Amino acid sequence: MKKSEPEFLGCGELLPNPRWRMRPHSHPHHELIIIKSGAMLLKTGHSELVARTGDILFYQVGLIHEEISQPDDPVGSYFLSFGTRKKLPNLPLRMRDSEGRMIELLSWMHRDLREHRSKDDCLALLETIIRELHWLLARPGDVWLEHVREHLRTNFNDPLSLDDIARYAVMSRFAFVRKFKRLCGRTPMEELRQIRLHEARNLILSCDLPMKMIAAKVGIGDEYQLSKLFRRYFGIAPRDMRNSKTTKLIFVDR
Repeated sequence: MKKSEPEFLGCGELLPNPRWRMRPHSHPHHELIIIKSGAMLLKTGHSELVARTGDILFYQVGLIHEEISQPDDPVGSYFLSFGTRKKLPNLPLRMRDSEGRMIELLSWMHRDLREHRSKDDCLALLETIIRELHWLLARPGDVWLEHVREHLRTNFNDPLSLDDIARYAVMSRFAFVRKFKRLCGRTPMEELRQIRLHEARNLILSCDLPMKMIAAKVGIGDEYQLSKLFRRYFGIAPRDMRNSKTTKLIFVDR
């Protein structure tokens, strides 16, 4: 049977676990990691780095690497395995998902696999992801935008208003919103809402806290507002997502 090009091998999700660790290993395929929460120590040969929320890690075929979740800030990630006979760009080990596009693509792929969508759907997303890697390599993230987004990621559970964030950026409200949306594709409050919902999702899948407490922890008013936003963003109720958390690693037949 002729292999597709590129070849989709699998996609999975790692839920936060302070004791998680992968001993030194390598793969006969490419692997892409998106850090969606927490931090992870990565060791490759004689070098080490700490990958944090928003980082993209790319492991070329045969790269020996070791991964260790940080106990005080356990890592959560999506990972994708694929093969290709075409030459890939000279991708660095770490890049930034500065606009959140890559994590969206991986979350769609993982959801599609859980819903038993066809392999062709995954291949289409894989091709888009590879194009996104080319785009990220050609267009480094904006330093100003990353600075503001890091502030949002660090303080998402505070009652931040648009005026608060604009003051942090030392800009007028109007100028701040215009610049942020031009660089990010979303308004600052839409970005903050997305960060909060992803944090809520991580908590829902990794602990048994009641929805009321999760809503408070991520800065969303109450469990009713959380449920409303969650359904709109993820297409599923928070309790249904918690009840359906089974196997997080999904491979397709080859």
